[in-house]
Amino acid sequence: ASRHIIDLHSNDYIQKKYAQGGQIININEKGIARLRKEFTEYGLIFGTEKNIKMVGTLETGLGEGGYYISKEGYMIQFNQKLKWKPYKGTFNLRLKDDEVPKIEAMKAAEGILIEGFKEEGRTFGKAWIFKCTLQNEKRLIENCAIISPKRTHYKRVVEIISPVFLRKELNVKDGAEFNINVNLGDS
Repeated sequence: ASRHIIDLHSNDYIQKKYAQGGQIININEKGIARLRKEFTEYGLIFGTEKNIKMVGTLETGLGEGGYYISKEGYMIQFNQKLKWKPYKGTFNLRLKDDEVPKIEAMKAAEGILIEGFKEEGRTFGKAWIFKCTLQNEKRLIENCAIISPKRTHYKRVVEIISPVFLRKELNVKDGAEFNINVNLGDS
């Protein structure tokens, strides 16, 4: 306990005062903010939270999203499960390090399963989609979904699909910031 108190104090989460018979410890604003953040993350992990709000910065991806999304085996399922066919590419938003637990919490929730399939002698893996909205200071786009492939090399990036070419529709370039709101009740 003493080591934890020293660690919390050195990281400016608590204030401590020595008093007769021991210490008086108060949680400061930074500590309360950290506790609130952890409380929210636990709520997401254990399913008590139904919305996940994230902020991401637009960046150019590797171009692989368009290749995979355009496969007919995926397109048919997107149309059946979302009631729209996505533009053949993804809108990639990079999150800050402290928002990575939100991605993990989203992945732990029950999304919409997109089954894997075989085409031209090649296996394409399954993925999950999570309906979301995307908003910047000018517009709100409601027909969106985060796609989370079973295998991905991204840790801090969410890939968003939409029936429209979002870069053109929103007239944005890399570096633009967006709010993402995932409603786990819709997935």
